[in-house]
Amino acid sequence: MNQEDKLALAERCRKAGAFGSIAPEILENLPVQSVNQLIPAGERPSDVNILDGTKGKQGQPLFINLHGGGFIKARADRDTVYCSELADKFQAMVWDVDYVLAPEYPYPAAVNETYDIAKYAYKHAAEYGYDPEKIFLLGHSAGSNLACAALIRNYREPAFHIKGMVLDYIPVDQRINPFSKLSPAEYSDPKRVSRALMEYNYLELYMEPEQCIEDLASPAAASDEILASFPDTLVVTAGYDTLLKEGEDFACRLAKLGVPVTWKRFTNSRHGFTINRVDEWEEALSLHYRFLKGLI
Repeated sequence: MNQEDKLALAERCRKAGAFGSIAPEILENLPVQSVNQLIPAGERPSDVNILDGTKGKQGQPLFINLHGGGFIKARADRDTVYCSELADKFQAMVWDVDYVLAPEYPYPAAVNETYDIAKYAYKHAAEYGYDPEKIFLLGHSAGSNLACAALIRNYREPAFHIKGMVLDYIPVDQRINPFSKLSPAEYSDPKRVSRALMEYNYLELYMEPEQCIEDLASPAAASDEILASFPDTLVVTAGYDTLLKEGEDFACRLAKLGVPVTWKRFTNSRHGFTINRVDEWEEALSLHYRFLKGLI
C-alpha cells in the first residue's frame, strides 16, 4: 500500500465513528475549560489542551491524557469531558495531548512525542506549578500503548518520573494478528469480524509489519527487567473486547514482576466504554478516581 492509498484509507476510518459527538452546551458548561497550547517538547511543537483545575494551588498533580483512536484518529470531545472532570475533582492540571497521527506520522513518531511530552512536563513543573513527583499517564486504547512505550524508552533514556498509570483496554501486543484474536464463535459475528478488520487496517497505517516485534510497538515484548520498573498501574479490560486476553495477561505479568497492579474486568462492556460513557462506564471511572486518589 503506497502513501496515497494509506491516506485515503485513513480518511475513511476517521469518518467512521460509533459514539457520536458531545452536545455544545455540555462542553460550554464543563467545570474546567481547556486552553490549547503548543508545547515545544520535541522535534515539532506538540498540540496540548491544558485544563487547569488547581485554582492557583501549587504542588498539585499533573495528569497527561493520551486518547484512543487506533493511532490514526485525533482526540475527541469525549476526552475533554473526562479531562475536565478530572481537573475539577482533583484540583489538578490536565494535559490532554493531541499527538501526531499515522499514516502522516507513522510509528514511532507518536511514541517519541509521548516520551518528549513527559520529559518536558517533568522538567518544566516549576513553570506550571504542579508537583513533578505527581505526574500520571492516563492512556485509553492506543493511548495506553503509547504510555507504556514512553516508559520503556524512559527506562533506556531516563528523563522523567511517573507516579502512576491508567491503562484502559490496552493493545499491548501488536505481534498478534487481530483476526487471530477471534474465537471460532466470534468469526460468525459480523460485528466482531468488522472490528478485527478495523484493527488490522489501523496497524497497517501505523507501522510496517516487521516493526511489530519491537517493544515500543508491542510493550508485551519488553523484558522483565524493563516492565518491573513500571509505576503503580491500573488496568481496565472489557468483556466484549478482542483485546481482553492480552490486557489481562499483561496485568498478570506486571503483578508477577512486583509492580503494584489494580485490575478489573468489566464483563458487560465493550472497547472504548470508559471515555465514551457507555455500558459500565460510571463504575469504571469511579475506579479511576479511587486509584488516583490512593496515589496522590
